[in-house]
Amino acid sequence: MKIKALSLAILFSTTISMQSITQAADTSLAIEQMAEIMLGLEEARPDIDAQMTLDDIAKDSSSTENERLLASTIKNMDKKIRPDDKTSVMKIWLSPAASETERELAKILLRFNDAPADSVKETLSQWLK
Repeated sequence: MKIKALSLAILFSTTISMQSITQAADTSLAIEQMAEIMLGLEEARPDIDAQMTLDDIAKDSSSTENERLLASTIKNMDKKIRPDDKTSVMKIWLSPAASETERELAKILLRFNDAPADSVKETLSQWLK
């Protein structure tokens, strides 16, 4: 009986661990597009084409609620995120239900000021590979 319980416990913990690894490695198309836009920010503001892409992500029903919110936040940026968006982005960053990439992008947005730092560019570039 103890062996069966131990086997089930190992199986359960392995399943949870594998799910976390899969989620961490999984970067959605919306996140990739937002990463590309963030890398291309020259004037700390998305250009017209980027804004159209962000609008598409924000309206796409296949995007997660967090992705839609992050897209809207990036679209509204002007050197940094608006104070109105900060609370929502903070909730994503702190949410255990958000994917790892959603939380990381939220953290990047909360710290963003004028242009992406080199370490941020490296993180965003990894999502595009």
